[in-house]
Amino acid sequence: MGIRTLVASLAGLVLASSTLLPSAATPAQAPRTAPGPAALWDADFGPGLKAEDCGRWKLDDGFCTANDWRNGVELGTRFRTSRVVSVVGVRAYRVDPATVTGSLWDGQGNRIATGTFAPTTRKGWQDLVFAQPVAISPGQSYIASYYTPATKYAFQYDFFDRQVTRGPITALRATDSAPNGVHCYDVAPCTSPTDGFRSSSYWVTPLWQDVSDPTAPDPTPTPAPTPPAAVAPVVNASVPGAGATRVSRSASIKVTFSTKIRAATLTRASVRLQRKGKAVRVPMRMSYDAQRARLTLTPKSRLRPGTTYRVVVTSKVRDTLGNALDQDPDKPGIQRASWTFRTR
Repeated sequence: MGIRTLVASLAGLVLASSTLLPSAATPAQAPRTAPGPAALWDADFGPGLKAEDCGRWKLDDGFCTANDWRNGVELGTRFRTSRVVSVVGVRAYRVDPATVTGSLWDGQGNRIATGTFAPTTRKGWQDLVFAQPVAISPGQSYIASYYTPATKYAFQYDFFDRQVTRGPITALRATDSAPNGVHCYDVAPCTSPTDGFRSSSYWVTPLWQDVSDPTAPDPTPTPAPTPPAAVAPVVNASVPGAGATRVSRSASIKVTFSTKIRAATLTRASVRLQRKGKAVRVPMRMSYDAQRARLTLTPKSRLRPGTTYRVVVTSKVRDTLGNALDQDPDKPGIQRASWTFRTR
């Protein structure tokens, strides 16, 4: 073998573990000499969307793409397996040319595998192969995700209104209590995505192989987790408290929970401060002290004098185990926390 031929062969092997895959129409497939990892979507898949499918965002080569001008977002697909398989990596349709990481999360929000995609300036499907594959089992859900620091990503609204199954892997239908696809905005690339919006797909899939596949490396087994007791978090204390009067117009509201809360679930949609009567929302800033499990609400302007305000904390707030807030578990259904106070 000539020197040039040898160098070219080695270069091909080095690049094989993380290769950008174009989004062109399906080409004729050459026969493979060895089975490769499977995915929910092939490397030549395109959804064929139209501009009207993208809302205010852009259509690019059949994909809706967003440039959200935020501080980063983790985007994922929640899935289950019907048998033991080896997850060897993540495939994602990339839009962000920055350094992008991929991860695998268990049902408790623990990251159990991660890696970094190869640099690229092109949009398209790209595979990330973990340094060590992970064996997953039936009985719990997992999330395959990637983190885009520039908050640029591809999506399709309402995709997970139904489940999607390929082989042993099923991407789950989105529900109110367990959304799919999932995201987490404005975080470092180490936070499990849990929020949903319009059952959107963010075009990210696990790559898997059967554990009996002779081409698959020996996976690291994940021990079966012990299911935690499903104890709903509650609001333990608040300042000002329920029914307080003569509260300072410049006061902040402090809300202490019974356990640590996922900071990503503390949003304007899950926590509200409003004037009683007309239910007018009060613009505010939120800060969360994880060590004390304490949320502070700071109105952006002074409260009105002699006015009653209501604080509402909904069941969209979840603890670090994923349990939804239920202020009165003895009552049927899930009860939000709500109380009022009055300014001087």
